[in-house]
Amino acid sequence: MEFFTLPSEMHLLFFVGMMFIFSEAAGNLANSIDLPRMIGYIAAGIVFGPYVLNWYDRPLIEVEMAFFREFALSIIAFSIGGALQMPLVRRLRSSLTWITLLQTSLASLLVFLAMWWLLPFTNGGPEVRWQVIALILAAVSAATAPAAVLSLVDEYQAKGEFKSALLGIVALDDVIAVLFYSIAIAVAASLLGQDNGSVPGAIVESGFHLLTEVTIGLLIGFITARSLAYFSEYRTMLGTLLGLIMAITGFCLSVGMSALLICLTVGFMVTNVARHELADEAMEIINTVQQPVFGVFFFTAGAHLDIGLVFTSGALVLAIVLTLSRFAGKYLGTLAGGWLAGTDPQLTRNLGLSLLPAAGVMVGLTLNAGDSFRQSLGDYTDVMVATVIGATLINEFLTPFFVRHAIRRQR
Repeated sequence: MEFFTLPSEMHLLFFVGMMFIFSEAAGNLANSIDLPRMIGYIAAGIVFGPYVLNWYDRPLIEVEMAFFREFALSIIAFSIGGALQMPLVRRLRSSLTWITLLQTSLASLLVFLAMWWLLPFTNGGPEVRWQVIALILAAVSAATAPAAVLSLVDEYQAKGEFKSALLGIVALDDVIAVLFYSIAIAVAASLLGQDNGSVPGAIVESGFHLLTEVTIGLLIGFITARSLAYFSEYRTMLGTLLGLIMAITGFCLSVGMSALLICLTVGFMVTNVARHELADEAMEIINTVQQPVFGVFFFTAGAHLDIGLVFTSGALVLAIVLTLSRFAGKYLGTLAGGWLAGTDPQLTRNLGLSLLPAAGVMVGLTLNAGDSFRQSLGDYTDVMVATVIGATLINEFLTPFFVRHAIRRQR
């Protein structure tokens, strides 16, 4: 009967609904064999994505469902900001500063040296091209994946100073990664003979954008925190907060700004400016929707991973070396920063293990660099992207176990 025949092209809502179901089923399966839920989410995305079963093809994942990923990341950023309570932040100020600066800088330095040494052996070609690739890979390696960290913090119920320090460092990490990236892009443009290679100009421009986003976040956050009393009923507050986060995300996508930093700042203001009981209720409300949000985010992240690309042009070797050098920089930098700040050694070691995840920000910045220099770098752009995809794949399946171990050991 024609009435029961599925149409040849299903509506977007069908795929969105099935994505929620697939991700939650895969997360439960992962938990049943003592794996983090995140592993299940990513595996489901890979299996149903464009490079295996192709139930979710590239246009669907990369274009039609892109706003879901952005919205999910905005909710995650809001939650991270909401976890940064000022009394704890003040107490951990020295640790946050030293650990963030040293682990981001050392990770970038070690990745640059490793790539600068290895790229000529795996790919050859003009020296300036692999210098540019090494520079870009080093800059993006400073970032830590906020979604991965918060997902594991939520699943394994990290608490206290460890949770506050970890989320504070993760929030600062991505700001520094954007600054490093801006500098790297300017230097790369100069090396390749392009016109926009002013390093001071790039730093000033990047700093202006970050300051603008923080200012907008502070303003919206203050208004939201003061207005929560008018939306104190649970269902009303849920709709208000989700609507606010969605509106911020849509605005940022329209004008080319980053919703991540704005939403993070809004969450920070809500938890520190609103009355204590209202702030707690707001964060509790957002926590109730986090689990399916994580599922959507990591399902789409897994669907983006082209495993076949990793095995081209020596990318697998480069990905392994990049992962190891970044791990070494993050962990050793955290130990050094904790020592300088006089942080408890046990806390420092656990933070070092928890700062290893890398995904969304790292991949996003690399793709942006590839678009900027595709004409100058040619096929080397594909090598750079394949290397980061490979490193991301390794990260996504290994680092959840490190973070889980650190959380359990910190209790």
